[in-house]
Amino acid sequence: MSYRRSVPLLNTCLDKSRPCSSNKHPAFWLTVILCSVIISPVCDAQVSVEDNNSANVQDTILDVLIIDYPCDVTMCEGIRAETLIEYYGADWCEPCETLELMLDSISDKNIALIHHHPSVNDQSYLNHSKVRFAEQYRLIFIPSIVVDSDGLLTGAGQGAEVNQSMAITNVTFSGIDNLSISNGILNWNTSSIYDLQIWKLESVKHEFDNRMLNNTATDMMIVDNQQRVLNISDWVTNSTSRLVFILQSNETSQLRSLSSGSTGAKELSENDETLSGLLLHDGSYNAAVVTFLILLLCLLPALISFHRLQKQVDHESE
Repeated sequence: MSYRRSVPLLNTCLDKSRPCSSNKHPAFWLTVILCSVIISPVCDAQVSVEDNNSANVQDTILDVLIIDYPCDVTMCEGIRAETLIEYYGADWCEPCETLELMLDSISDKNIALIHHHPSVNDQSYLNHSKVRFAEQYRLIFIPSIVVDSDGLLTGAGQGAEVNQSMAITNVTFSGIDNLSISNGILNWNTSSIYDLQIWKLESVKHEFDNRMLNNTATDMMIVDNQQRVLNISDWVTNSTSRLVFILQSNETSQLRSLSSGSTGAKELSENDETLSGLLLHDGSYNAAVVTFLILLLCLLPALISFHRLQKQVDHESE
């Protein structure tokens, strides 16, 4: 068997009377093909997400109402929230303290703020919060802030932008026609097909610090769409501070980044002590680029060997 017959099929040319121009630089063309295969799906996915962002909020969340509990009147009427902020933190999370203190400073009563503890390592862990964290929003990092079930701020750096993010949101909630609680009896009505979530919030003591965590989710119940009257007197307690009513589909939400930069408004330097922690929680790496670099490094020795083999074959043919 001659040496030429052992040349790989990538060197095959249909017209052997003329050299194939594409075979002059096989390593280059293989690299181009590899780039196209990896980058093309990423670009398509990005375009798809951008096209769906405008309709995402109204498709997943319809209405949010608030009742501060217990109220001072016989019949407590639900107040429609202007913004829904869901904060996901943990007592063991050091970067979380700054965000929690900042969120506590929000004095607007028309903002529905829910402090979730999705970590099983927390004393105030709530499984409903974990399900919402992992399944509804497909989140990974703590701390994270979700605004109106549409926008995402991840990490301590981006979380500092929550006030700016609230200022630019333009969501108008609707869907619950009326909602009230009288003598522990909930009455509500809607023309939608979605069930009603009720989040019970309380002030919970921090496991390690001498401070209280306000608006912490301690329980959640789902009211069937067909059940318009419900006795919740045994569910609420004396420690209940607020009830948040959310009318929302159970489909996974596609969140968009609300941050003005990958690390938020915070300027980072190599000497910043919080740099490693922010990188851990911000998750700003592009998985496609990392995957491409790994595959390219794995393929590089083969490309070099093939290029050398091609040169030897061309030299013999001369």
